[in-house]
Amino acid sequence: MKKQNRAFTLIELLVVIAIIALLIGILLPAIGKAKKTAAELKDSTQVRSIHQALVVFANSNNDNYPLPSRLDKNDKTIVIAGASGNPALNAKKDTTQHIFSILIAQGLVETEITYSPVETGNYEQYKDYEVDRPTGAVGGSNGQSDQALWDPNYRATPLDAKWGNGQVTTAAGTAANGAGGFSYAHIPPHQLRRGSWQNSFSSVDPVLSTRGAAFELVGGNEGTWELLDADQEGAADGKNPRGVSSVTLGMFGARTEWAGNVCFNDNHVDKFNRPDPEPIIWQFSNLNQNARSQSDNIFVNEDDQDRTPRNNPQTGSTVPLGGEFNNRNAFMWQYYDVTPTGTYTISPYYD
Repeated sequence: MKKQNRAFTLIELLVVIAIIALLIGILLPAIGKAKKTAAELKDSTQVRSIHQALVVFANSNNDNYPLPSRLDKNDKTIVIAGASGNPALNAKKDTTQHIFSILIAQGLVETEITYSPVETGNYEQYKDYEVDRPTGAVGGSNGQSDQALWDPNYRATPLDAKWGNGQVTTAAGTAANGAGGFSYAHIPPHQLRRGSWQNSFSSVDPVLSTRGAAFELVGGNEGTWELLDADQEGAADGKNPRGVSSVTLGMFGARTEWAGNVCFNDNHVDKFNRPDPEPIIWQFSNLNQNARSQSDNIFVNEDDQDRTPRNNPQTGSTVPLGGEFNNRNAFMWQYYDVTPTGTYTISPYYD
């Protein structure tokens, strides 16, 4: 007599399906967490690589990191309108766009490295970089830009200017010139902070970091930092500070707090879950004796003496860095424009 094979009953099939679903439910979060951890580690490696590129550049530049206004004194790359009669305007060359384009042009870093694997904003790898005879540089329209030091059209932030033949063709701040290609914040090398834009090998001085959100100081000058409320945020156009709505909050941590990598001048990278990391300390001399030593918020231009925030977190605001706003404490952002007159301001890209 032949033995008949018994088929699965419906109940047995449902049990198998339930077990598979249970296993998937257990494994998927673990896989997702592993991918997130891997992306964060890769980001740490990338920001360290960018800083290493700065160090290599500085080794042949008197220990100074790249400053386009100094390197392009003869206007072989770009020409700033009005600078022939007012040389101070050449500081407009010193934006995120041009600073890091120099590293790419010299082969010290690739555009793949400047785009973070944890990126959630309007950024992507920039794939149109022109190493030889960039069309955006002086003489580029007729292939005569062989003396250019970088490609002016490398797009670091989505609001960067567009260049043609060394001149601005689309002004910085014009709505969405395209996706940005540089995911990180950095020291703005202007005014007193220019002295920090060099090799110091300090283990407590930050140079680069994950981009940040806008914060306000709550509870007076000895208070605590809180994300800017939604009712204080303007349009999401890159020009208005973003606090609780910032896309940078979701890169490393929960959507309710900032977390990210910070690279220091000795090339080590640490991950922090707050904008004022404990290792970054500033002595605010005008505060009460027991409150002078405070963790420094790296996304706020604080007054060196009394901790007053000198960023004005209002719609369409720029960040003043001159006069009474000229400070040395840690301050990290990426920015698409510089106005080196009056109060000397930078225009950060907010997202």
